Amino acid sequence: MFEPSSAIENLSRVVADYFPVTGHVDDGGRPAFTVDLPPDSKKRFLALRARLDPTGLLPLLRMRDGHPVVAFLPKPPRAQWRWPVNVLLFVATLGTTFLSGYVMAVDLVSSKLIPSAVAGGLAFSLSLMLILVVHEMGHKVISILRGIDASLPYFIPMVPPVGTMGAVIVTREPAPNRDALIDLGASGPIAGFLVAVAVVIVGVRASFVLSPSAMAGQTLVNYPDPLLVQWITQLFVHPKEGQVLLMHPILYAGWIGLLVTSLNLLPSGMLDGGHVVRSLLGARRHFIVSWLAVLAAFALRYWLMAALLVVMLTGVRRAHPGPLDDVSPVSPGRYIIGAVLLAIFVVSVVRLDITPVRF
Repeated sequence: MFEPSSAIENLSRVVADYFPVTGHVDDGGRPAFTVDLPPDSKKRFLALRARLDPTGLLPLLRMRDGHPVVAFLPKPPRAQWRWPVNVLLFVATLGTTFLSGYVMAVDLVSSKLIPSAVAGGLAFSLSLMLILVVHEMGHKVISILRGIDASLPYFIPMVPPVGTMGAVIVTREPAPNRDALIDLGASGPIAGFLVAVAVVIVGVRASFVLSPSAMAGQTLVNYPDPLLVQWITQLFVHPKEGQVLLMHPILYAGWIGLLVTSLNLLPSGMLDGGHVVRSLLGARRHFIVSWLAVLAAFALRYWLMAALLVVMLTGVRRAHPGPLDDVSPVSPGRYIIGAVLLAIFVVSVVRLDITPVRF
């Protein structure tokens, strides 16, 4: 750390190596500097961040009263992540997803559609966990590439019929800039979606096309199909009018994978979609869109997610912290990523009208 008596002078000198310093302001008892913003401010800020790293300070670039200001925060100590907890939760989630797949497969075995409930449980569990692992590791890889201190994923086990509430990765410090925050938010949904597409294709091809007469006297649960599942079903199966597609456990895993993707892409709070909206639209619009996303979650019958979002948006940490550099503009290519994520959301989202149907 800088010596207290020379902190302002030392910091001013360091900042001036990267940004033209135009003045000194007080930032809650900490020194901060008004600066001019060069065209390559993003690159300069990253260099300043690297320069300050050994000092235990994190620089912030913010707009205050219409002027760019470089301020500082103490850098959080590097976390000692307890990986055995991650492993334990991963194994537990493998177990609960296997149980969910097994319960589903029992009916398929009784109908002589698949030979083993154990095999069905494994097919569901491994397919769903593959989607979730790739999603979370997409975040982890980007956090490493962008120099963000982040944990391994914490998987969340849940009782059947789903078996999991997904997973979370904990970050100890903000993303360095708006581009990096978009990359962090987008990497997981894009990576997981690509795997989910493959799982849905395999699952559709393994599922069972039945006529209503073959199910006479039975009660089945009708799951609404996202657009992507509808398209893949028409492309690979071509069910005739009146025929029903009975899901294989692998297709059920793909269906849940798409649901998880759409939940994460809700543009609210600290969700993946919230990160992207915070970067593209700024803090004020992010706050408005976050509450609109809560209304959307209620409309889509995502009751639990809607309740969690309300808690997040009204809790102690209500505001998204934003990136360290919240002033440098977003690169044009990140707007393309935003459009891709919107398209993924549209083909993955579905209203949860899950109803029993008597044949």
